[in-house]
Amino acid sequence: MQAVFRLTPIRLLAWLHWLRWGAIACVLSAVAVAPMLAQVRVNTDGLLAVSAVVAAINALIGWSLRRPRPATQAELLAHLLLDVGALTAWLACTGGSSSAFVSLYLLPIAIAAAALPRAQAWLVAALAGGAYTALLLRFLYPASMAGHHGDFTLHVLGMWATFVVSAALLVIFVGSMASAVRRRDRSLAAAREQMLRNEQITAIGALAAGAAHELSTPLSTMSVIVSELRDTEAADTPLQADLAVLEQQLALCAHQIDQLLGAAEPAEPASATPVAAPAALDRIVARWRLMRPEIQATVDIDPALNTASLDDETALAQALTNVLNNAADASQANASSRVDIAAQRLETRLVLTIDDEGRGIADADTARAGRIRFSSKRDGRGLGLIVSHVSLERLGGEISLKRRPEGGTRTQVAIPLSSQTARS
Repeated sequence: MQAVFRLTPIRLLAWLHWLRWGAIACVLSAVAVAPMLAQVRVNTDGLLAVSAVVAAINALIGWSLRRPRPATQAELLAHLLLDVGALTAWLACTGGSSSAFVSLYLLPIAIAAAALPRAQAWLVAALAGGAYTALLLRFLYPASMAGHHGDFTLHVLGMWATFVVSAALLVIFVGSMASAVRRRDRSLAAAREQMLRNEQITAIGALAAGAAHELSTPLSTMSVIVSELRDTEAADTPLQADLAVLEQQLALCAHQIDQLLGAAEPAEPASATPVAAPAALDRIVARWRLMRPEIQATVDIDPALNTASLDDETALAQALTNVLNNAADASQANASSRVDIAAQRLETRLVLTIDDEGRGIADADTARAGRIRFSSKRDGRGLGLIVSHVSLERLGGEISLKRRPEGGTRTQVAIPLSSQTARS
């Protein structure tokens, strides 16, 4: 049963295609054998006509399955309904509800319960039950006109009642097991994805810590040299302005390295002090503007955040800086320098919206952005979003990307506010 659950819709369609050929072969064999058995009465012409129609349809289905393509659940549902209709037509030619093969109605119901959503499985069961009931009424009508109900009639009624109960149990229990297996598969896939991402982050973290330790010395040397050049150069020369920018960049690098090395040290939760959300956002954006002075960034902070606070400014700064850099790169790749930043409070969460003016993220990439390593930039390594995603998960937050109708990408970052945030 577990193997059936793992079948893809296209593979199930292929199986149904070959089972349909097998059913046609069995019907044709029955037509050939029936004249040899005097006690067997079948509508030979009807069986051949129905078999011809089903064979023609199945040939077209086989032709369509040769082309590599995905299959949808709606297509699988249509195939199962075709099988219910074909079986009904065959049974109508071979005794209807009194036929020994009427229990084959349970086959499409079982497949629907295992492979389709609950509502569609109930639809297949209802249509199969309705067809069975129509065949039963066709069988009962001559008996009622004759004014008698024999033991065989009660036997046929019992078969119908057994079918109804069996179909309902199949949909309920097989459908529940299939749903549980699908949930488990999704959980396993998510766990594997999380494990791979954690392995990447661990490897990156180890390399980053070593690099940060090694970079401390050359950064200190450069800072000393820049300071000496500023002291020896006249105050009103163009070089002074360049040296001032260089000094700011070196200070920013030193700050980032200190944060990186400090993050490796065990922190005491009791010593964490919430920080005001507007002030934290101002500091994060100000540091980012030093990194990207060529970007024209607009910032809009909701006044409702004036009474809000955050538990971890460092983790948010790391995640938000990567997101802002991606937005800046996307805008610049599309000959723009604009990035819009909006912060608002939604109940107990801080929601940051970053809009760029790039070409926009592809719809196929929105689900995997930040979860697996990929980059839409030619020289990108796909690490920034992964680092942001992991940092936000530590805070209980999330990140999402989607294409903007007017162009560009909208990135939303949501994190919970501090528990000490004032209710307003």
